Amino acid sequence: MRPGGPRPRYRGALGLWLALVAGPATAQTTLTGQSLLYNQASNAYGGNYLTAVGGAIYTDNVERTATGTGATQLLLGLIGDTSRAGPRLDYHLSSNLAVVKYLSGAYSTEPSGYLDGMLAFHIVPSFFSWIARESFSEVLIDPYAPTTPNNLVNLNIITTGPRFTLRPTLRTAVRLDALYSYLTSSSAATQYATIDSHRYGGDLRIERAFSERASLYLKGHYEKVDFKDQVDNHNYSVGEATAGYQLADSRTAFDLSGGYSQLHIYDVLSVVQGPAGSRETLTTEKFDEPIGRLSLSRLITPSQRIALTVSQVLTDNVSSFRLGFDQPVPTVPPSLFATDEPFKQRLYALDWRFQAARTTLDLSLMEWQARYLLDSVNNYNNKSANATLTRLLSPVLSGDVGVSFGRTEQVGTPAASGGAPIITGRSADTWGVLADLRWQAGERLALRLLYTHSEQQGVYKDNQVGVTASWALLTGSGTARLAPLSPIAPASTQFPTEQPAPQSPILPASPQSP
Repeated sequence: MRPGGPRPRYRGALGLWLALVAGPATAQTTLTGQSLLYNQASNAYGGNYLTAVGGAIYTDNVERTATGTGATQLLLGLIGDTSRAGPRLDYHLSSNLAVVKYLSGAYSTEPSGYLDGMLAFHIVPSFFSWIARESFSEVLIDPYAPTTPNNLVNLNIITTGPRFTLRPTLRTAVRLDALYSYLTSSSAATQYATIDSHRYGGDLRIERAFSERASLYLKGHYEKVDFKDQVDNHNYSVGEATAGYQLADSRTAFDLSGGYSQLHIYDVLSVVQGPAGSRETLTTEKFDEPIGRLSLSRLITPSQRIALTVSQVLTDNVSSFRLGFDQPVPTVPPSLFATDEPFKQRLYALDWRFQAARTTLDLSLMEWQARYLLDSVNNYNNKSANATLTRLLSPVLSGDVGVSFGRTEQVGTPAASGGAPIITGRSADTWGVLADLRWQAGERLALRLLYTHSEQQGVYKDNQVGVTASWALLTGSGTARLAPLSPIAPASTQFPTEQPAPQSPILPASPQSP
């Protein structure tokens, strides 16, 4: 169990709550209020934590238009990153989820943010378990337009199935998961393409330990995706095989892997030329791509950490949300485009963190590329730069100042001569600043005053002020101390398998840092 774990009286309630949320979320979603609950485990907490948060926020541009009007938002949410490993039950919860009520009536009352919860029931300890997992996130209908409820689709995926674990030798472990998932989508937008789907597949991992710090592993993955609406969506299947090496000690977290992925997209309409002229037919498109990942996080001094991530995968919106958190130090995730189509994803991320007794500074750079396999007109690049400064002013008072910049640009396919991608039209530049003051009013109660400014060049400007109160549900969640710096950020502890760290899929208007 992680240090500072939950008190026994919360364990049963939290386990029950996780079981209850492992069902479809039917409410529509928005991230308009999510930036206001901006929270970092590495800034405000010392590892394992869970807090209930409520407050009121005033925005002077609730619709995020050139002539938008003001409105007050009421928020009630759950923020946390907590886990427990037991003989019969393991769980992990990463959440920054809030219900947002717009007093002006501009939008309906609805949840906002993200949640990822997982339960592992050990039916036969060390051999047979049953997994239940719930993931909730949001994606943009138009990645170049402002983030409002009318431009968002919520994705809710339930995953369940058996897990078998074998240990042929003391140094070898084999894990096999057979999984079924069901994805539901919904939106406040009047028109959007539903991408509800059934998913069938499995994961195989064979790991051989050389020492307590180093190991070699082989991984296999297969998934078949069947959409409920097969008129506008294309069913597909993907298979992957990778080999990797990982090393972890008190100063370094290193993971290097490489492999191969094959994707089949079914029932693709194509035109065939014949003696009698052209005709339309349904075919299967096959794509073969090398995949790989380099992840390095290193304490270069006791007060400084640097992290580098480079990866390429074939994925889709759902898998990208989960994969995006599987790294030693999480990066700021980019906007995702609401489409059923799988794509090739490339990620380049660099982060530097300085942490002294009372001051923390974090700087990060990221470039994220999406290359769609059927419709290249949707290809885009997302670049971002983020900086956050946290200062402990006293044992009960702390403050944050942050700034972020992001650019999303539509790109064409490379020229036949092998040239660089060509900008084809649409783009969006967003930037924001945040300043807040946190007061630890009691052992569990904390208050927060905040101000944010965000804008999209030539589209809107938005200022928000407000106050929130949080109540710590776990011991230590409300304290204003910083956890000791390590190569693994507190929020990215992997449990019970490569598990996402808490972050939001889309936050173009709010500064964040890993």
